[in-house]
Amino acid sequence: MRTRGSNLLIFVVVLAVAAAGLTFFLAKRSRPRVVSPVAAATPDAPPARRTLPPLPQRPLSPRLKSLRDRAAETASRVRGLEWRGEVGMTELSGWEYGTRTKEIADVLGTDDLKGLSRLAVAGGMLPEGTDLASLAVSFTAATAGATYSPLDKQVLLVTERGGVRDSGLLTHEFVHALQDQHFDLLKMVLARPFSFDSEEAAFALVEGDAVSVERRATQGDAWARKTVEDLTREEDERYAPYRKGIGAFFPPLLTETFIFRYRDGLHFVETLRRARPAVSTDEVFRRPPQSSEQVLHPEKYLSGEPPREVELDLEAFADEGWRPVATTPLGEVGVRGLLLAGVPAEEAKRAAAGWGGDRSFVFEREGRGPLFVWRTLWDTPRDAQEFFRAYNQMLQQRAAPGANTQGESERDWREGESLTRVRLEGEAVVVVRGAEDDVAGALKLAVRGR
Repeated sequence: MRTRGSNLLIFVVVLAVAAAGLTFFLAKRSRPRVVSPVAAATPDAPPARRTLPPLPQRPLSPRLKSLRDRAAETASRVRGLEWRGEVGMTELSGWEYGTRTKEIADVLGTDDLKGLSRLAVAGGMLPEGTDLASLAVSFTAATAGATYSPLDKQVLLVTERGGVRDSGLLTHEFVHALQDQHFDLLKMVLARPFSFDSEEAAFALVEGDAVSVERRATQGDAWARKTVEDLTREEDERYAPYRKGIGAFFPPLLTETFIFRYRDGLHFVETLRRARPAVSTDEVFRRPPQSSEQVLHPEKYLSGEPPREVELDLEAFADEGWRPVATTPLGEVGVRGLLLAGVPAEEAKRAAAGWGGDRSFVFEREGRGPLFVWRTLWDTPRDAQEFFRAYNQMLQQRAAPGANTQGESERDWREGESLTRVRLEGEAVVVVRGAEDDVAGALKLAVRGR
């Protein structure tokens, strides 16, 4: 990955959401008997957005105009989509770009990220005090050199010393502009109900398509001669400097989930493009993948295999005084990223591969600390056992064993004042984290889910 890589600016707020593998909703105060993920979600309409302040008005240099025109032409020709309107390009200083990043975060709102921070901390996924809203802005400002903003309908460039520009990077961003004109990226990404897993799958499609066009434009015939496996390996190797550089300052859950969009998104798009018969990328945008599992395993997209729905009896929790304040499925990519904090990469990949469905919750109760409940479903009991072992191995890296160990099916781990209990139940693994007095009762309620 380049020192200053590409990003889609509409995703500034969503960046930390997706990277953390989390999406959040403020639960309704009504108490249905059993609430499905769809019924429990936020309203279907995206939240109202305020108007952005105008961008600085300054002319592009002749060289930048030429680069813009070539990038726009290349993106259209290689992607096979016609332009439906003009797309502007504005050059910003680093300070101006950082300011714009903050403005977009304010327009889209940060309430979701505040809720996500609570969920990630309650689940032990991120350190106490993590503020995903600030992290999102900082991460984007530090990594992006050129972005397309569907809010501005412009490609934004960060001024570079010496005026050096990467034509491939600009082509990538103009592909995003084409996607927006033909498929409405705002509608695609801000769709309700929120689900990190399906949202992350959308990210992978959007970025995988743009990477595919960028590489085909810059590598020509050599690209077509490479296998999909070669392409995926090369893309993964591009991120080695990133992992050792800025990526090293973030938990693996953030770093590797971010890479997923580009590396695995490319694998997904190219696998379908090269299938027999080939699958049109335009058709995939019209019927996006439902889960990160479908991106990681394109054959599951082709067969239409959906994620399994996971439910909890929220009324039973409410009867005990617990109110849900945040929830999301993590998906296969979120599980993999989480496991990378304590197990080798190949083991994390293998343990996550049997994912069938999941949903995580944070509950609050007056006078009590937060309660994290995560119910996962697996394709087979053997897959559930493999995840159970890997998850406990991860916890072993940071926590002390608890007193309660029920043979091979239940383990306890202590971290300060928090107790985590992990239960294996056939094809399900349930994780509960909170105060010790709350965990046992919550686990009994959680294993009733389906």
